[in-house]
Amino acid sequence: MKFYAKNKIYFMLSLIIIIGLVMSLGASKFIFQKACLRRKIRWPDLGVADDWQYGILTDAYKIKKEENKKITITASDGTKLVGHYYERKKNAPVVIFFHGLWSNCYTGGVPIYRITEKNNWNILLVNLRAHGESEGAVSTFGALEKYDCRDWANWVTSEFGEKTPIFLMGLSMGGAIVMMSSDLELPESVCGIIDNAGFTSSLEMIKLNSKTKLHQEILTELFTLSVNVGTRIWGGFNLADANSCTALSRTKIPVLMIHGDQDTIAPISMAYNLYNSCQSPKQLYIFSGAGHTDCYEKDPEKYERIICEFIEKNRKGELSGSDPGKEDPGKEDPGKKK
Repeated sequence: MKFYAKNKIYFMLSLIIIIGLVMSLGASKFIFQKACLRRKIRWPDLGVADDWQYGILTDAYKIKKEENKKITITASDGTKLVGHYYERKKNAPVVIFFHGLWSNCYTGGVPIYRITEKNNWNILLVNLRAHGESEGAVSTFGALEKYDCRDWANWVTSEFGEKTPIFLMGLSMGGAIVMMSSDLELPESVCGIIDNAGFTSSLEMIKLNSKTKLHQEILTELFTLSVNVGTRIWGGFNLADANSCTALSRTKIPVLMIHGDQDTIAPISMAYNLYNSCQSPKQLYIFSGAGHTDCYEKDPEKYERIICEFIEKNRKGELSGSDPGKEDPGKEDPGKKK
């Protein structure tokens, strides 16, 4: 009787473990699908936009209709990626812009489009994988997109030559992506990286933002674990590969970081961690009162000046001889609010 009783206990424990594993896998698949699967992205409604948003949206619609060259490349994993190239002047710098998660290249690209147009620079507005016209069923939060960034830089070099200066710029997740790509074998013509509101790593970003909704540490840890497991099992990628700080610690490319001190999605602490991780010539500008991706709205003139100075300085290689372990003398104090 004792033997059968013991076997029954083992059987029940095994059954509970199996049910728990099945439920965990199901939960991880559900969370993965909600977080990563491609979705239909709608443009904001002009009818409810305030004056600032209305100006951005009307410009975005105009940019979409402006004369441009549609570019399609094949990523290293075979995914077809689409971008739109706007040429203003041959041999001028090319800014490759990467938008944020579940956004589009036009609305997020309005500020840099205006800046490049004013300065007669060229711009390539890129659709991230699983966004817009690009293929892909899954967003990998930078794990694969960083290689797409390299592929786009290689396309510009092959198309316009090694002497054409390239600047990689991104907004929100796009900012993280360009930083993640910084330690890859990029063309030597990549002169600088511009980040606006990027984050330190995808796992930290997920954990931080889930904590604000779940409120309990154990639930946050379980949610982050489920996402991490789900992306490996169902998505075939590892979120640990999407780390901006690690890449910045290895790069030699000059980096410009722009961040709002009221950012609740990628908090200002992330900007400081990114800055401290970076071992190349670097600049960090903090916009007082700006939230996530709001820096341009807070002070368009300052935003434009910072980017223009960075591009003009680095297109000529003026920072190439700087000691990567020291702060660039032209940068603002990252602890000083402007």
